[in-house]
Amino acid sequence: MTTRFAVLGCGRIGKMHAEMLARQVPGASVSVVFDVVEAAAQAVGADIGARVATSLADAVTADDVDAVAICTSTDTHVDAMVAAAEAGKAIFCEKPISLDIVEVDRGLAAVAAARVALQIGFNRRYDPSHKAVADAVKDGAVGDVHLVNIISRDPGPPPIEYIKVSGGIFNDMTIHDFDMARYVTGSDVVEVYAKGAVRVDPAIGEAGDVDTAVVLLTHANGVLTTIDNSRRAAYGYDQRVEAFGSKGMAASNN
Repeated sequence: MTTRFAVLGCGRIGKMHAEMLARQVPGASVSVVFDVVEAAAQAVGADIGARVATSLADAVTADDVDAVAICTSTDTHVDAMVAAAEAGKAIFCEKPISLDIVEVDRGLAAVAAARVALQIGFNRRYDPSHKAVADAVKDGAVGDVHLVNIISRDPGPPPIEYIKVSGGIFNDMTIHDFDMARYVTGSDVVEVYAKGAVRVDPAIGEAGDVDTAVVLLTHANGVLTTIDNSRRAAYGYDQRVEAFGSKGMAASNN
């Protein structure tokens, strides 16, 4: 059985999801794409052989759509989630749901009322190498965990227009690492220290954000986690996780 997707948003992230669903995920296909920038939707649709919807409603209510992948800007997630839920479609939504907790609750209420499946895009839990680190902690292979180190660097920053509505690096990028910290340690965070700087592009600072950051987390179980973020790594994506404990270390290389 094939799950047929509508992909909402055809920017960098949406294009990536559309290509993967169309070509690399067994049992998935893309029937429809939609973007408020029609040229972007036309380009992705032509590339993967999907038709271009004329509106959000057209995309989510289509008969040949079983699930909706929401890859639009953060400020549009909830409206798309509500529309998909009301259409009875399963939903994948990029993180975060919203920067406004009231809007988060509105989206989740629509999902609950419609009784549809919802997954938020914390994909790193499903990376085999990262999962192996979490499993080594859970199974006791590294003993009593003392430190977790997470390195997360992107190959380049997103467009400034995206940064202006993303909620900033901590909501848009470090959110993955916050999730990984809880996943690997198995413990909630009780204290946070963070420091950010503009080291990549002054325009990011002018937009009210930072592009380089270091975070120190203290977990309820006493583990300390460090996170190191950059919007630009000259050599490409750099994603690493290390758990250090009384019996040794488990790590996922880039």
